[in-house]
Amino acid sequence: ILLLLVAISPIHAREYRVKDVPNVQLENRYRFTSNPDGILEDWAVAQIDSICYDLRHRGIAQTAVVALREIDTDDVFEFAYELFSSWGVGSKSNSGIGVILVEEAREIRFVTGYGVERVLPDAICKRVENRVMVPRLKQGDWDGAMLATMKVLDGIIRGDESINKELEEENIGNSG
Repeated sequence: ILLLLVAISPIHAREYRVKDVPNVQLENRYRFTSNPDGILEDWAVAQIDSICYDLRHRGIAQTAVVALREIDTDDVFEFAYELFSSWGVGSKSNSGIGVILVEEAREIRFVTGYGVERVLPDAICKRVENRVMVPRLKQGDWDGAMLATMKVLDGIIRGDESINKELEEENIGNSG
């Protein structure tokens, strides 16, 4: 009977509203990755948090990364914009960078503040998405996709000229 009940019960991931996404920065100033559904492994979250902390500590950019299974809207960009704005990502310096992954929508979005748009315009973010994230996501490598993306964004923001050249090539950073 229990198996029958489980089989006929609809199992749904939680649909997050903006106000329901946990802001991990409020709990711990060294955390920058909200991963309530456990999409990312702990080791990947720790490395992403380290990159984000370093960017903030050096006064380069305020960053936040979010990985969710499902949200309550079809407009991932609007959701991301509202979420990162409500958290105040980059509000003091306009140097905010928000990255969101919504698994069910199969979508990734970048939200950048005016202070970093000069080095991270939409065209560069789209190139990072297509050349860094998508190949890994197609292989089901959520951790690798998010970590490689944050490493590339970090390099671009720090002014590593070789990154833009490498972005012209397919599958940047696949070596790790």
